[in-house]
Amino acid sequence: MGNPPRPSQLDVKEFLRPILLGLAEEDLDELAQTAVLRFYPSGAVICQEGEPGDAVYVTVQGRVDILKRMDGESEHYLHSAGPGEMFGEMAILQEGPRTATVRAAASTIALQIGKEPFLAVLGRSPSLGVRILVRMTTRLRDTDRKAISDLRQVNQQLTQALRRLERLDRTKADFIRLSAHELRTPVAALMGYAQMMQSNPKVQADPQLRELVAGVVKGTDRLHRVFNSILDVSRVMTGGLEILRTPVSIPVIMEGIVLEFERALEERSLTLERVGLRELPLYPGDTDLLYKVFYHLVNNAIKYTPDGGRITVTGRAMEPPDLGPCIEVVVEDTGVGIAPQDLELIFEKFYRTGETALHSSGTTKFRGGGPGLGLAIARGAVQAHGGRIWAESAGHDEENCPGSRLIVQLPLVEAS
Repeated sequence: MGNPPRPSQLDVKEFLRPILLGLAEEDLDELAQTAVLRFYPSGAVICQEGEPGDAVYVTVQGRVDILKRMDGESEHYLHSAGPGEMFGEMAILQEGPRTATVRAAASTIALQIGKEPFLAVLGRSPSLGVRILVRMTTRLRDTDRKAISDLRQVNQQLTQALRRLERLDRTKADFIRLSAHELRTPVAALMGYAQMMQSNPKVQADPQLRELVAGVVKGTDRLHRVFNSILDVSRVMTGGLEILRTPVSIPVIMEGIVLEFERALEERSLTLERVGLRELPLYPGDTDLLYKVFYHLVNNAIKYTPDGGRITVTGRAMEPPDLGPCIEVVVEDTGVGIAPQDLELIFEKFYRTGETALHSSGTTKFRGGGPGLGLAIARGAVQAHGGRIWAESAGHDEENCPGSRLIVQLPLVEAS
Protein backbone atom coordinates (compact mmCIF):
# COMPACT_ATOMS: atom_id res chain seq x y z
CA MET A 1 0.00 0.00 0.00
CA GLY A 2 2.94 2.34 0.59
CA ASN A 3 3.39 4.89 3.32
CA PRO A 4 0.34 7.02 4.15
CA PRO A 5 0.58 10.52 2.64
CA ARG A 6 1.28 13.33 5.04
CA PRO A 7 -1.18 16.27 5.18
CA SER A 8 1.33 18.40 3.27
CA GLN A 9 1.53 15.79 0.51
CA LEU A 10 -2.23 15.67 -0.15
CA ASP A 11 -3.99 18.35 -2.19
CA VAL A 12 -7.35 18.03 -0.50
CA LYS A 13 -9.18 20.16 -3.09
CA GLU A 14 -7.91 18.11 -6.03
CA PHE A 15 -8.61 14.89 -4.15
CA LEU A 16 -12.24 15.93 -3.59
CA ARG A 17 -12.81 17.33 -7.11
CA PRO A 18 -13.57 14.01 -8.91
CA ILE A 19 -15.53 12.74 -5.92
CA LEU A 20 -17.71 15.90 -5.81
CA LEU A 21 -17.74 16.38 -9.59
CA GLY A 22 -19.57 19.52 -10.73
CA LEU A 23 -19.33 21.29 -7.39
CA ALA A 24 -18.72 25.06 -7.66
CA GLU A 25 -15.14 26.15 -7.00
CA GLU A 26 -16.03 28.26 -3.99
CA ASP A 27 -17.92 25.33 -2.43
CA LEU A 28 -15.06 22.98 -3.18
CA ASP A 29 -12.68 25.47 -1.57
CA GLU A 30 -14.87 25.67 1.54
CA LEU A 31 -14.96 21.91 2.03
CA ALA A 32 -11.24 21.56 1.36
CA GLN A 33 -10.41 24.24 3.91
CA THR A 34 -12.55 22.68 6.66
CA ALA A 35 -11.56 19.07 5.97
CA VAL A 36 -9.22 17.42 8.49
CA LEU A 37 -7.00 14.48 7.60
CA ARG A 38 -7.35 11.66 10.15
CA PHE A 39 -5.30 8.47 10.61
CA TYR A 40 -6.92 5.32 12.09
CA PRO A 41 -5.06 2.13 12.97
CA SER A 42 -6.60 -1.20 11.94
CA GLY A 43 -9.62 -2.02 14.11
CA ALA A 44 -10.21 1.55 15.28
CA VAL A 45 -13.84 2.68 15.48
CA ILE A 46 -14.41 5.79 13.35
CA CYS A 47 -18.17 6.13 13.84
CA GLN A 48 -20.20 4.42 16.56
CA GLU A 49 -23.77 3.26 16.05
CA GLY A 50 -26.19 5.33 18.14
CA GLU A 51 -23.94 8.37 18.39
CA PRO A 52 -25.00 11.69 16.80
CA GLY A 53 -23.78 12.34 13.25
CA ASP A 54 -21.42 15.31 13.48
CA ALA A 55 -19.27 14.74 10.38
CA VAL A 56 -18.95 12.96 7.04
CA TYR A 57 -15.83 11.11 5.94
CA VAL A 58 -14.08 10.30 2.68
CA THR A 59 -11.63 7.41 2.60
CA VAL A 60 -8.23 8.50 1.32
CA GLN A 61 -6.26 5.32 1.86
CA GLY A 62 -7.11 1.92 3.32
CA ARG A 63 -10.58 0.50 3.80
CA VAL A 64 -13.37 0.69 6.36
CA ASP A 65 -16.13 -1.79 7.20
CA ILE A 66 -19.69 -0.65 7.91
CA LEU A 67 -21.31 -2.91 10.54
CA LYS A 68 -24.78 -3.20 12.09
CA ARG A 69 -25.15 -4.30 15.71
CA MET A 70 -27.41 -7.34 16.08
CA ASP A 71 -28.83 -9.01 19.20
CA GLY A 72 -26.34 -9.18 22.01
CA GLU A 73 -22.76 -8.28 21.08
CA SER A 74 -22.71 -9.67 17.51
CA GLU A 75 -22.29 -7.42 14.47
CA HIS A 76 -23.49 -7.92 10.90
CA TYR A 77 -21.29 -6.79 8.03
CA LEU A 78 -23.10 -4.44 5.62
CA HIS A 79 -20.46 -3.20 3.17
CA SER A 80 -17.01 -1.62 2.84
CA ALA A 81 -15.79 1.78 1.70
CA GLY A 82 -12.46 2.10 -0.10
CA PRO A 83 -10.43 5.10 -1.35
CA GLY A 84 -12.59 7.89 -2.74
CA GLU A 85 -15.80 6.64 -1.08
CA MET A 86 -17.86 8.71 1.34
CA PHE A 87 -19.37 7.35 4.55
CA GLY A 88 -21.19 8.74 7.59
CA GLU A 89 -23.48 11.03 5.59
CA MET A 90 -26.66 9.06 6.34
CA ALA A 91 -26.96 10.32 9.94
CA ILE A 92 -26.51 13.93 8.84
CA LEU A 93 -29.10 13.68 6.08
CA GLN A 94 -31.59 11.95 8.39
CA GLU A 95 -30.78 14.28 11.31
CA GLY A 96 -30.66 11.33 13.64
CA PRO A 97 -28.18 9.03 15.40
CA ARG A 98 -25.82 6.88 13.40
CA THR A 99 -27.43 3.61 12.30
CA ALA A 100 -24.18 1.69 11.84
CA THR A 101 -20.65 1.43 13.18
CA VAL A 102 -17.68 2.17 10.92
CA ARG A 103 -14.41 0.43 11.76
CA ALA A 104 -11.04 0.63 10.04
CA ALA A 105 -10.43 -2.70 8.28
CA ALA A 106 -6.75 -1.76 7.86
CA SER A 107 -4.56 1.25 8.57
CA THR A 108 -6.77 3.98 7.15
CA ILE A 109 -6.55 7.67 6.32
CA ALA A 110 -9.82 9.58 5.93
CA LEU A 111 -10.89 13.16 5.41
CA GLN A 112 -13.29 14.38 8.08
CA ILE A 113 -15.69 17.16 7.03
CA GLY A 114 -17.83 18.78 9.70
CA LYS A 115 -21.60 18.69 9.64
CA GLU A 116 -22.22 22.45 9.31
CA PRO A 117 -19.99 23.18 6.27
CA PHE A 118 -21.20 19.99 4.57
CA LEU A 119 -24.88 20.96 5.02
CA ALA A 120 -24.16 24.56 3.89
CA VAL A 121 -22.55 23.36 0.64
CA LEU A 122 -25.25 20.74 0.16
CA GLY A 123 -27.93 23.42 0.45
CA ARG A 124 -26.29 25.43 -2.36
CA SER A 125 -25.66 22.45 -4.64
CA PRO A 126 -28.68 20.32 -5.57
CA SER A 127 -26.47 18.29 -7.93
CA LEU A 128 -24.36 17.17 -4.96
CA GLY A 129 -27.50 16.02 -3.16
CA VAL A 130 -28.60 14.06 -6.22
CA ARG A 131 -25.20 12.32 -6.50
CA ILE A 132 -25.24 11.45 -2.81
CA LEU A 133 -28.75 10.01 -3.13
CA VAL A 134 -27.71 7.99 -6.19
CA ARG A 135 -24.67 6.69 -4.30
CA MET A 136 -26.80 5.79 -1.29
CA THR A 137 -29.39 4.07 -3.48
CA THR A 138 -26.68 2.01 -5.17
CA ARG A 139 -25.23 1.10 -1.78
CA LEU A 140 -28.67 0.06 -0.46
CA ARG A 141 -29.30 -2.00 -3.59
CA ASP A 142 -25.98 -3.79 -3.18
CA THR A 143 -26.70 -4.33 0.50
CA ASP A 144 -30.15 -5.72 -0.33
CA ARG A 145 -28.64 -8.09 -2.89
CA LYS A 146 -26.13 -9.32 -0.34
CA ALA A 147 -28.84 -9.66 2.31
CA ILE A 148 -31.01 -11.68 -0.08
CA SER A 149 -28.04 -13.87 -0.97
CA ASP A 150 -27.19 -14.37 2.70
CA LEU A 151 -30.83 -15.10 3.51
CA ARG A 152 -31.03 -17.65 0.72
CA GLN A 153 -27.90 -19.34 2.02
CA VAL A 154 -29.22 -19.34 5.60
CA ASN A 155 -32.56 -20.76 4.41
CA GLN A 156 -30.73 -23.57 2.63
CA GLN A 157 -28.74 -24.32 5.77
CA LEU A 158 -31.90 -24.24 7.90
CA THR A 159 -33.68 -26.53 5.45
CA GLN A 160 -30.83 -29.02 5.59
CA ALA A 161 -30.73 -28.82 9.39
CA LEU A 162 -34.52 -29.29 9.56
CA ARG A 163 -34.32 -32.38 7.37
CA ARG A 164 -31.59 -33.83 9.58
CA LEU A 165 -33.66 -33.07 12.68
CA GLU A 166 -36.73 -34.69 11.10
CA ARG A 167 -34.72 -37.82 10.35
CA LEU A 168 -33.35 -37.84 13.90
CA ASP A 169 -36.85 -37.29 15.30
CA ARG A 170 -38.21 -40.20 13.25
CA THR A 171 -35.32 -42.38 14.39
CA LYS A 172 -35.93 -41.35 18.00
CA ALA A 173 -39.66 -42.00 17.67
CA ASP A 174 -38.99 -45.45 16.18
CA PHE A 175 -36.56 -46.27 18.99
CA ILE A 176 -38.99 -45.08 21.67
CA ARG A 177 -41.86 -47.00 20.13
CA LEU A 178 -39.91 -50.24 19.74
CA SER A 179 -38.42 -49.96 23.24
CA ALA A 180 -41.81 -49.27 24.83
CA HIS A 181 -43.40 -52.13 22.90
CA GLU A 182 -40.68 -54.58 23.93
CA LEU A 183 -40.85 -53.48 27.56
CA ARG A 184 -44.62 -53.46 27.74
CA THR A 185 -44.87 -57.18 26.98
CA PRO A 186 -42.92 -58.45 30.03
CA VAL A 187 -44.57 -55.79 32.20
CA ALA A 188 -48.00 -57.06 31.11
CA ALA A 189 -46.93 -60.59 32.08
CA LEU A 190 -45.62 -59.31 35.41
CA MET A 191 -48.93 -57.55 36.00
CA GLY A 192 -50.82 -60.79 35.36
CA TYR A 193 -48.67 -62.77 37.79
CA ALA A 194 -48.91 -60.01 40.43
CA GLN A 195 -52.70 -59.93 40.19
CA MET A 196 -52.82 -63.72 40.50
CA MET A 197 -50.69 -63.48 43.64
CA GLN A 198 -52.92 -60.72 44.96
CA SER A 199 -55.99 -62.97 44.72
CA ASN A 200 -54.23 -65.94 46.33
CA PRO A 201 -55.86 -66.85 49.68
CA LYS A 202 -52.47 -67.22 51.41
CA VAL A 203 -51.50 -63.69 50.36
CA GLN A 204 -54.87 -62.33 51.48
CA ALA A 205 -54.44 -64.00 54.85
CA ASP A 206 -51.06 -62.37 55.50
CA PRO A 207 -51.39 -58.53 55.95
CA GLN A 208 -47.69 -57.87 55.35
CA LEU A 209 -47.55 -60.02 52.23
CA ARG A 210 -50.83 -58.53 51.00
CA GLU A 211 -49.35 -55.02 51.29
CA LEU A 212 -46.17 -56.02 49.46
CA VAL A 213 -48.07 -57.59 46.58
CA ALA A 214 -50.38 -54.57 46.37
CA GLY A 215 -47.27 -52.39 46.00
CA VAL A 216 -46.01 -54.61 43.15
CA VAL A 217 -49.38 -54.39 41.39
CA LYS A 218 -49.51 -50.62 41.80
CA GLY A 219 -45.95 -50.11 40.52
CA THR A 220 -46.42 -52.49 37.61
CA ASP A 221 -49.67 -50.80 36.66
CA ARG A 222 -47.91 -47.46 36.58
CA LEU A 223 -45.13 -48.85 34.38
CA HIS A 224 -47.76 -50.23 32.05
CA ARG A 225 -49.42 -46.81 31.83
CA VAL A 226 -46.09 -45.11 31.08
CA PHE A 227 -45.32 -47.53 28.26
CA ASN A 228 -48.81 -47.05 26.83
CA SER A 229 -48.32 -43.28 26.95
CA ILE A 230 -44.98 -43.58 25.15
CA LEU A 231 -46.61 -45.69 22.44
CA ASP A 232 -49.45 -43.16 22.14
CA VAL A 233 -47.10 -40.20 21.78
CA SER A 234 -44.96 -42.07 19.25
CA ARG A 235 -48.09 -42.54 17.14
CA VAL A 236 -48.81 -38.83 17.51
CA MET A 237 -45.25 -38.00 16.40
CA THR A 238 -45.51 -40.18 13.30
CA GLY A 239 -49.12 -39.35 12.43
CA GLY A 240 -50.18 -42.92 13.18
CA LEU A 241 -53.34 -42.20 15.19
CA GLU A 242 -56.30 -43.98 13.61
CA ILE A 243 -59.81 -42.71 14.36
CA LEU A 244 -62.53 -45.36 14.76
CA ARG A 245 -65.66 -43.24 14.97
CA THR A 246 -68.68 -44.39 16.93
CA PRO A 247 -71.34 -42.41 18.88
CA VAL A 248 -69.57 -41.39 22.09
CA SER A 249 -71.18 -40.13 25.29
CA ILE A 250 -68.88 -37.55 26.88
CA PRO A 251 -70.74 -37.78 30.25
CA VAL A 252 -70.14 -41.55 30.36
CA ILE A 253 -66.45 -41.08 29.55
CA MET A 254 -66.15 -38.48 32.29
CA GLU A 255 -67.94 -40.76 34.76
CA GLY A 256 -65.28 -43.42 34.19
CA ILE A 257 -62.48 -40.89 34.61
CA VAL A 258 -63.96 -39.58 37.88
CA LEU A 259 -64.21 -43.14 39.22
CA GLU A 260 -60.57 -43.75 38.27
CA PHE A 261 -59.42 -40.65 40.15
CA GLU A 262 -61.92 -41.01 43.00
CA ARG A 263 -59.36 -42.17 45.55
CA ALA A 264 -56.81 -39.46 44.61
CA LEU A 265 -59.48 -36.75 44.82
CA GLU A 266 -60.58 -37.98 48.24
CA GLU A 267 -57.03 -38.27 49.61
CA ARG A 268 -56.22 -34.70 48.62
CA SER A 269 -59.64 -33.19 49.43
CA LEU A 270 -60.10 -32.05 45.84
CA THR A 271 -63.59 -31.27 44.55
CA LEU A 272 -64.40 -32.24 40.98
CA GLU A 273 -67.60 -30.68 39.66
CA ARG A 274 -69.26 -31.47 36.31
CA VAL A 275 -71.43 -28.85 34.63
CA GLY A 276 -73.49 -29.18 31.45
CA LEU A 277 -72.01 -32.50 30.32
CA ARG A 278 -75.35 -34.33 30.28
CA GLU A 279 -76.75 -31.78 27.81
CA LEU A 280 -74.04 -32.59 25.25
CA PRO A 281 -75.09 -34.55 22.16
CA LEU A 282 -73.45 -37.85 21.27
CA TYR A 283 -70.14 -37.17 19.59
CA PRO A 284 -68.93 -39.17 16.54
CA GLY A 285 -65.45 -39.99 17.74
CA ASP A 286 -62.99 -42.61 18.93
CA THR A 287 -63.99 -43.70 22.45
CA ASP A 288 -60.52 -44.81 23.49
CA LEU A 289 -58.77 -41.66 22.25
CA LEU A 290 -61.35 -39.31 23.74
CA TYR A 291 -61.06 -41.10 27.06
CA LYS A 292 -57.31 -40.46 26.95
CA VAL A 293 -57.87 -36.78 26.09
CA PHE A 294 -60.02 -36.05 29.12
CA TYR A 295 -58.11 -38.44 31.39
CA HIS A 296 -54.90 -36.48 30.77
CA LEU A 297 -56.63 -33.11 31.16
CA VAL A 298 -58.17 -34.07 34.49
CA ASN A 299 -54.92 -35.70 35.63
CA ASN A 300 -53.04 -32.49 34.77
CA ALA A 301 -55.55 -30.43 36.77
CA ILE A 302 -55.19 -32.75 39.76
CA LYS A 303 -51.40 -32.63 39.57
CA TYR A 304 -51.17 -28.83 39.63
CA THR A 305 -54.00 -28.04 42.05
CA PRO A 306 -53.05 -27.84 45.76
CA ASP A 307 -54.91 -29.99 48.29
CA GLY A 308 -58.40 -28.69 48.99
CA GLY A 309 -58.76 -27.09 45.55
CA ARG A 310 -61.53 -27.35 42.97
CA ILE A 311 -61.65 -28.76 39.44
CA THR A 312 -64.62 -27.97 37.21
CA VAL A 313 -65.38 -29.77 33.94
CA THR A 314 -67.88 -27.80 31.85
CA GLY A 315 -69.49 -28.87 28.58
CA ARG A 316 -71.61 -27.03 26.05
CA ALA A 317 -72.63 -27.19 22.40
CA MET A 318 -71.54 -24.22 20.31
CA GLU A 319 -70.87 -23.12 16.75
CA PRO A 320 -67.73 -21.00 16.26
CA PRO A 321 -67.57 -19.48 12.75
CA ASP A 322 -64.33 -21.21 11.77
CA LEU A 323 -65.20 -24.67 13.16
CA GLY A 324 -68.95 -25.06 12.73
CA PRO A 325 -71.18 -27.06 15.10
CA CYS A 326 -69.06 -28.56 17.85
CA ILE A 327 -68.93 -29.51 21.49
CA GLU A 328 -66.67 -27.65 23.90
CA VAL A 329 -65.31 -29.16 27.09
CA VAL A 330 -63.37 -26.95 29.51
CA VAL A 331 -61.31 -28.35 32.39
CA GLU A 332 -60.74 -25.52 34.86
CA ASP A 333 -58.79 -25.70 38.11
CA THR A 334 -57.74 -23.55 41.07
CA GLY A 335 -54.12 -24.59 40.71
CA VAL A 336 -50.78 -22.83 40.38
CA GLY A 337 -51.54 -21.62 36.86
CA ILE A 338 -49.38 -21.46 33.74
CA ALA A 339 -46.83 -18.81 32.80
CA PRO A 340 -47.62 -16.98 29.52
CA GLN A 341 -44.53 -18.38 27.79
CA ASP A 342 -45.61 -21.93 28.70
CA LEU A 343 -49.20 -21.81 27.40
CA GLU A 344 -48.18 -23.46 24.12
CA LEU A 345 -45.14 -25.37 25.37
CA ILE A 346 -47.17 -27.48 27.81
CA PHE A 347 -48.50 -29.42 24.81
CA GLU A 348 -45.01 -30.41 23.67
CA LYS A 349 -43.87 -33.96 24.44
CA PHE A 350 -41.68 -34.40 27.54
CA TYR A 351 -42.33 -30.78 28.62
CA ARG A 352 -43.14 -30.20 32.28
CA THR A 353 -43.69 -26.98 34.20
CA GLY A 354 -41.35 -26.35 37.13
CA GLU A 355 -39.30 -28.84 39.11
CA THR A 356 -42.06 -31.44 38.97
CA ALA A 357 -39.98 -34.57 39.40
CA LEU A 358 -38.40 -33.26 42.60
CA HIS A 359 -41.71 -33.18 44.44
CA SER A 360 -43.17 -36.63 43.95
CA SER A 361 -43.18 -39.65 41.74
CA GLY A 362 -46.96 -40.02 41.97
CA THR A 363 -48.88 -38.62 39.01
CA THR A 364 -51.84 -37.54 41.16
CA LYS A 365 -49.78 -35.94 43.92
CA PHE A 366 -49.45 -32.15 43.96
CA ARG A 367 -46.88 -31.33 41.27
CA GLY A 368 -46.24 -35.04 41.00
CA GLY A 369 -43.83 -36.62 38.55
CA GLY A 370 -44.48 -38.16 35.18
CA PRO A 371 -42.95 -38.41 31.70
CA GLY A 372 -44.59 -35.20 30.47
CA LEU A 373 -46.55 -36.88 27.67
CA GLY A 374 -50.20 -36.46 28.70
CA LEU A 375 -50.98 -33.10 27.10
CA ALA A 376 -49.01 -34.01 23.96
CA ILE A 377 -51.19 -37.11 23.61
CA ALA A 378 -54.33 -35.06 24.28
CA ARG A 379 -53.43 -32.52 21.61
CA GLY A 380 -52.61 -35.24 19.07
CA ALA A 381 -55.92 -37.02 19.71
CA VAL A 382 -57.94 -33.78 19.53
CA GLN A 383 -56.27 -32.74 16.28
CA ALA A 384 -56.82 -36.22 14.84
CA HIS A 385 -60.56 -35.56 15.38
CA GLY A 386 -60.27 -32.25 13.52
CA GLY A 387 -60.60 -30.26 16.74
CA ARG A 388 -58.42 -27.87 18.68
CA ILE A 389 -57.09 -27.55 22.20
CA TRP A 390 -55.47 -24.65 24.02
CA ALA A 391 -54.71 -23.35 27.50
CA GLU A 392 -55.60 -20.10 29.25
CA SER A 393 -54.21 -18.78 32.52
CA ALA A 394 -53.53 -15.49 34.28
CA GLY A 395 -50.00 -16.69 35.04
CA HIS A 396 -48.00 -18.99 37.29
CA ASP A 397 -48.20 -18.25 41.02
CA GLU A 398 -47.81 -20.99 43.64
CA GLU A 399 -49.00 -18.75 46.47
CA ASN A 400 -52.11 -17.10 45.00
CA CYS A 401 -53.01 -19.97 42.62
CA PRO A 402 -54.69 -18.15 39.70
CA GLY A 403 -55.66 -21.48 38.13
CA SER A 404 -55.85 -22.46 34.48
CA ARG A 405 -58.36 -23.51 31.83
CA LEU A 406 -57.76 -26.20 29.20
CA ILE A 407 -60.30 -25.89 26.38
CA VAL A 408 -61.18 -28.60 23.87
CA GLN A 409 -63.42 -27.99 20.86
CA LEU A 410 -64.48 -31.01 18.79
CA PRO A 411 -66.45 -30.56 15.54
CA LEU A 412 -69.68 -32.53 15.29
CA VAL A 413 -69.36 -32.75 11.51
CA GLU A 414 -66.32 -34.63 10.21
CA ALA A 415 -64.22 -32.53 7.81
CA SER A 416 -64.48 -33.82 4.23
